[in-house]
Amino acid sequence: MSLRVNPNVLPDLLAGLDQARQQINQADAQLASGRTINQPSDNPAGTAALVLNHAAQSQTDTFRQNISDLQSKMQIADSALSSAESAIQQAISIGVEAGNSNLSNQDRQAIAQQLSGIQQQLLGIANTTSGGTYLFGGTLVTAQPFTLNPSDPSGVTYNGNSAVMSVEIANGQSVTTNVPGNQLFLNSAGNVFGALNQLITAIQSNSGIATANTTFGQAASEFNTARLAYGTSLNQLQSTDSFLANDQVQLQTQEGNISAADLAKVVTNFSQADVAYNSLLQAESKILNLPNLLNYLQ
Repeated sequence: MSLRVNPNVLPDLLAGLDQARQQINQADAQLASGRTINQPSDNPAGTAALVLNHAAQSQTDTFRQNISDLQSKMQIADSALSSAESAIQQAISIGVEAGNSNLSNQDRQAIAQQLSGIQQQLLGIANTTSGGTYLFGGTLVTAQPFTLNPSDPSGVTYNGNSAVMSVEIANGQSVTTNVPGNQLFLNSAGNVFGALNQLITAIQSNSGIATANTTFGQAASEFNTARLAYGTSLNQLQSTDSFLANDQVQLQTQEGNISAADLAKVVTNFSQADVAYNSLLQAESKILNLPNLLNYLQ
């Protein structure tokens, strides 16, 4: 009696082989990437969640990079203003010394010369740069904001503007990134350059030294108040960066929950799919009595 083969068996076996091969390929891709989602068809809903997650991570990375750049620049500005504060305090002490009535004219001229040196020092600080841009010129960052001008009552000319810049560092949160130089050094409530120039003139002429010292002290107080803005902004940057760093960890964890592969499970799936694939090949070879089918399909 002859054996008749059901012609519908072959398509079923081929479909089973194709499915097993797809499972092997999928497991192989997961082992290589460590992820369960390597193409959208692997998990459409998971893929959509990953798109949102990656967008959030990208935005967080951008915010943190903004903060890092700002911290570097604002720390330079804050350090420069700290040096200016020290120079101003030194000038105050020297100015008080100049008020001593027992000083000779030669002594006073020497003190005035010291103050002129501090004036030059402050001018250099007011023209501090970072990355090739001036920090205290408002939004005019490519032009030197202060130049010496003996004919001006302040002894300097301000070439910047009064504009304040801000940068977004988180969703709905921005930080002020500068204090214009005229607010720091030429404030109408206390003009550091003007008061220092006045003190130098008073000492040189030995007239009105006490009044000039008082005016300079008031200007120093206004300067110290204005420069606090940098410390406030730096604190805000640090606080926001800490928040974003925590948010970043949570997003990375979420990404792992969406797509990270259980490698032990994937290895098992790979082995099972490989066994199934080879079993189907062998079954097909026996049913069709084609010993070379295995080699042919491989």
